[in-house]
Amino acid sequence: MLGAMPPDPPKQRLLRLLRRTAKGARAVGERSTADESALWSAHERALVRARDAGAAAQRIASSAARQRASIETVADRARALGSRATEVHNGFARAVDTFDRLGLVALNAGLEGARVGETEGRQLALVADEVRAQSTRGAEAAREIAAALAQLATDLSHLEGQVSQAQTVVAEVTQDSARAAGAASDAEAALVDIGDRVKKATGSDPETVRAIADASERARALVTSLSALSGKVPRALLVGMLAPALAPLARLLSDEEAEEG
Repeated sequence: MLGAMPPDPPKQRLLRLLRRTAKGARAVGERSTADESALWSAHERALVRARDAGAAAQRIASSAARQRASIETVADRARALGSRATEVHNGFARAVDTFDRLGLVALNAGLEGARVGETEGRQLALVADEVRAQSTRGAEAAREIAAALAQLATDLSHLEGQVSQAQTVVAEVTQDSARAAGAASDAEAALVDIGDRVKKATGSDPETVRAIADASERARALVTSLSALSGKVPRALLVGMLAPALAPLARLLSDEEAEEG
């Protein structure tokens, strides 16, 4: 009966494993890793964009709330000024009526002066004419001011209407931004759920995929460097220099092979 074959050295087991899996598993593994890396990268970008959109929507809502408060203050002020302009306009309208009545009184006084004697009547007529002239100018000035105040009240009314429209727009922006923030929050929650489901389905996660991709890049760089050294450096020297790095890798692959077996 032949004795048991001695186990291969770790270096030979490593080379055998690499040769055995190089043909088929390399392409599949690289493709799987690349696909998973692209999937997780897209997932992370979508998650970041959803969070950014939610934050932007919240900022818009906050700004709209501040603008709404400012617009409401302007609206209150416009209403108060419009009411005050109407009151002053009415006051000047009464002043015009008063000047007109004063003019009639002066006219009557002039007529009375003409009926009275020559000396006294002339003085009364002069005073009446002066009063009539001043009352006429006062009435004209009051009418001009009243007309300006009426125009001001109209302008303030238009301004109040425009402010009301601005309030409506700001309210719509506030509602839309609130809906956008809610949608972004739902999208973020959905993406997190998708990430959890992908982890369960594939057994991978972003950190692992990145680590595998980094290890793959480093391994390809190592192979490239070794290929460049092939034939230029004695094999024994090369193996001796790489032994500290290959020995742990050989043990790792040997343990993986034993578990799969």
